[in-house]
Amino acid sequence: MVAGEPDSVRVKGINGQWLVRVVEGGRLTHLVFDIHAEAEAFAEEERHRLGLPGEPPTEEPVEVKRRGGRGR
Repeated sequence: MVAGEPDSVRVKGINGQWLVRVVEGGRLTHLVFDIHAEAEAFAEEERHRLGLPGEPPTEEPVEVKRRGGRGR
């Protein structure tokens, strides 16, 4: 429960996966997706279902490039 928090839907990238956080009526649900586009589509469906405004997609995290890569 997240009492007092308004209904919301958020997408966040974590460790190469996408977490969709849905708060509805004080209840919190998390869903994990491997594909960013699927997470965003689900989040948008949930926003529509809850009557919430749309949000721009969450940006893909920039991968850190390491120096001295393999095979050089």
